[in-house]
Amino acid sequence: MDEVTVRNRIKRFQQSGFLKGYQLIVNPALLGVRLGQLWFDVRPPSGKEDLIRKLSLMHGVLAVSDSYGSSLSLIIMYGDEISAEKEFGLIAMMSNAQSLVHANIPFPGCAIELTHTDWRIIKALHTDPRQSYSVISRKVGISQKTIKRRLQRMIEERALFVIPSWNPKALEGAIIADLVVFYANPGSKTDLDKRIVSHFDNFLVSTRLSDIEHGFFNFIIGNLSTAKEILTWVNHQPGVGRAFLELVQDRIEVYESFNEPLDRKLTEFSTSIRAP
Repeated sequence: MDEVTVRNRIKRFQQSGFLKGYQLIVNPALLGVRLGQLWFDVRPPSGKEDLIRKLSLMHGVLAVSDSYGSSLSLIIMYGDEISAEKEFGLIAMMSNAQSLVHANIPFPGCAIELTHTDWRIIKALHTDPRQSYSVISRKVGISQKTIKRRLQRMIEERALFVIPSWNPKALEGAIIADLVVFYANPGSKTDLDKRIVSHFDNFLVSTRLSDIEHGFFNFIIGNLSTAKEILTWVNHQPGVGRAFLELVQDRIEVYESFNEPLDRKLTEFSTSIRAP
């Protein structure tokens, strides 16, 4: 598409409320945390709404996706495997889930060391990454030129990512579908990912393919029959160990949980020698 078409489409998404905004994500390795995603069924389904409210208040939970039926998924931040097991066990108990599927959300390696000024810039941008350089400059107290240079370095070194914030309820005439595929073996990953992306290119919005055990594919589709066709086709592909598809009807985002490790980093620098 040409640039004008893209701008108009994005504007339409914003006006409809489907595109709520953007969220700044710091590479978890720099914060000393990890991210994981869980999928499970709520028993009984009538308790789903109350559980979503409780999960959105739970420490470390960043987003909860409410799918049709009894299904829920959430993205959670944790410190280590021991704390993860405790959190996962608590969620399984709260939901009465018969089974709880979980997978890591790996991020690219990041070798740079951020300075106190870098963390202050990140803090200023955290809730609104589309702020102008002049606004950030006033908040942080350094020049726009310096902010631009430091941000460019952090982006190039994979320290920062910006992701869109969606409101599935505002999507008209279409459905958000999340396909999760666990590979039968690591050797089948690359070829299987390529086949899925190629076959469903018309519906594909985004992918998460950095984990060796599973792949995540986000689609926007027109109807339920398309969802069934996607899952049937995928399940017949060689290299698939397990696959399931969730139809997302709402998404609750609580990225404020990132504030705690961010504030901790700023506190660490405040009690030591500040880098320029």
